[in-house]
Amino acid sequence: MASQDPLQPDFAPRGTAWYYATLHLGGPRRRQLLLLQAWWRAVRVIPASVSDPIVGAAKLGWWRAQLQQIEQGRPDHPLLRELHPALREAPGAAALLEQALDTVQPATPAARADWDGLHAELLRGSGSVARVAMLLAGSRDAAAQAYFAELAAALDLLVLVRDVGRDAREQVVRLPRSLLRAHGLGEHDFTQLHDTPQLRAALRDAGGQTRQRLQTARALRPRGMGRAGRVPGALGRMGAALLRELEQADYALLEQRISLPPMRLLWEAWRAKFEA
Repeated sequence: MASQDPLQPDFAPRGTAWYYATLHLGGPRRRQLLLLQAWWRAVRVIPASVSDPIVGAAKLGWWRAQLQQIEQGRPDHPLLRELHPALREAPGAAALLEQALDTVQPATPAARADWDGLHAELLRGSGSVARVAMLLAGSRDAAAQAYFAELAAALDLLVLVRDVGRDAREQVVRLPRSLLRAHGLGEHDFTQLHDTPQLRAALRDAGGQTRQRLQTARALRPRGMGRAGRVPGALGRMGAALLRELEQADYALLEQRISLPPMRLLWEAWRAKFEA
């Protein structure tokens, strides 16, 4: 993390949505958002990257202590240490990141019982990080933060649907149980990787729920967001484009993972410039 190159592969992989969505920001602000997203990626993978839950809990506890150092001192990790001055100046940023960290723990059974429970979980997780991102992008507007939080939760749901095949191969099902029950499915119907009409119908319903959440988020977008609004604007356009690709594939997602090519991401990011 010592390099000052804001395009450093460790936290800003070329070709990713965030790489292109932040292109319109100035150097320092862009770097801060890329560092923030790198932190979120680093902590989110912890439960899946360790076999011992005790080790995972210890790692998350260490990150919590690092976040607490934002207000009480100076974090030790190079990533948070560089973000420290900006986070100290962003009202409530440390508390929001701690709230996001809470959702990295294994989800409780009630959290994914239905769409509302899942949405609340995503809103506390990526939604909280999005609020901090809006602060770092230079906006203190509460409406702008609420808009980006809702959009981030909707985009997380989109990724959850898109990655259903990858999760199934890891014996994980993240869709709400109410959706499975409505289509007469159990988790084994996914983890056995058998594409059936019932499973495909469930994924279509999940796609419809995703589209509704994206539309709800877009309706919250305030006017006059300026340059800070280009980041969520670009991400929202990318999300809508990816959802159209899933729809065109008729949600055949057990054996493939659909992504937008870099040039498409760049195109959607450029178009967002004219919406802010």
